[in-house]
Order: sequence, then C-alpha cells, then structure tokens
Amino acid sequence: MSTAKEELARLIAGQPDDSSREEIVRELAFHVMVERGLADSDAKRTMSNEDMGHRIRSWQK
Repeated sequence: MSTAKEELARLIAGQPDDSSREEIVRELAFHVMVERGLADSDAKRTMSNEDMGHRIRSWQK
C-alpha cells in the first residue's frame, strides 16, 4: 500500500510533460472522486437509479 503522497506523485509523473497545472489538478480530483466512489460501492453505500431519480425530481419542486 502506497502513501497518499506516493500515489499522487505517481499520478503526476504519468501526466504528459506539457500538462497545465489546471489539467493536473483536475486529474488528481477525478482520481480522488473515483476512489471515493469505489469505496462507497464496496461498503454498499449506493442507491438505485430509480431512487436517485426520485431524489433529483424532488429538488426541482
């Protein structure tokens, strides 16, 4: 298991040399969101598409 710093350094090193700061930050944020989503899924913290549809429709009222 790598540390957070090692993981982020690996992700940054994998970016093209001409990447902007904004592109790198966006890629890091995307990675964190995917990891968080996978952890939620593994922990069964999910909801059905139907339930999410009801929730979204309730916001529009």
